[in-house]
Amino acid sequence: MVGTLYCRIMDADQMRRLAHQNQRDKAREEASYAALVAAIWEAHDAGWRQFEIVREVGLTRERVRQICDPEYRKRRVARSPSS
Repeated sequence: MVGTLYCRIMDADQMRRLAHQNQRDKAREEASYAALVAAIWEAHDAGWRQFEIVREVGLTRERVRQICDPEYRKRRVARSPSS
């Protein structure tokens, strides 16, 4: 795939289109991750144990522990655009 992309003749319209697609994909990824984090917080608040969350979402236990940490939650909420 990479070789195919490099073999194409690139023009300004195509370059802008690829840049726009990249920005859109990054925004979707961030929105998706924010929804996952919110779901993890909700499960944690509802009494789920961290190993249960790990089993369901496929993140490492360490990452789930970090997400469930109250300090991480404060920082993430403070920098979210809706706050």
